[in-house]
Amino acid sequence: MGPLILAWALGEGIIVWRSAVKDHQPPVPGQLLAATGLFALLALVAEYEPARGAAIALAYGVDLAVLLQVLPGLKPTPAKKTAKTKTPVSKVSTA
Repeated sequence: MGPLILAWALGEGIIVWRSAVKDHQPPVPGQLLAATGLFALLALVAEYEPARGAAIALAYGVDLAVLLQVLPGLKPTPAKKTAKTKTPVSKVSTA
């Protein structure tokens, strides 16, 4: 259970850090509760020995995914949209 507890602590730390830096306030308790629930479910899955490695990998994968959304330099850049020129609509006169 050691690796899962470490992944849970890292995830909670990332959530707290993101909230402190981005929102300048403590995180909403629901965010921490949801993350704790996810890692508790992964710990439950890890009790089954053949699934332990997959559960630990998923836990660290979730941490990595959250971290990549937090760091500004690592955010994916949006695809450039093609510039569409609008043709001016001529005024229609009704007579």
